[in-house]
Amino acid sequence: MALYEVHARKWENGWELRVAEVGVTWSPSLSDAESRAREYISAQTQVDEQSVHIELLPRVSEDLDQLVLETRRAVHDADEAMRGAAAKAREAVYGLADAGLSPTDISHYLGLSPQRLQQLAQG
Repeated sequence: MALYEVHARKWENGWELRVAEVGVTWSPSLSDAESRAREYISAQTQVDEQSVHIELLPRVSEDLDQLVLETRRAVHDADEAMRGAAAKAREAVYGLADAGLSPTDISHYLGLSPQRLQQLAQG
């Protein structure tokens, strides 16, 4: 396996893709950048494309790059919080059901819709 850092910079025609000790190519979109870089690296180094692994490092500007990093962290933290909340809610649903409450009462007590209760009970 060969791991390559690909530094992607936005420019007017798409994304410039720089690969240290390999060269520079481009991609019209960020979504195509990994496959374009993989093809390019494979052609330049004679390494099988399947064994080329890419770490794509997009850059736009210092301020926007920092904002994107903060956004990704916030989304990750929110996802973690949602998983934790779902686990707590699931525990509460099972406990309340064991205590004899009906699904309607559990829904009202927890402030969750009946559909959400059903999702929690399934998952």
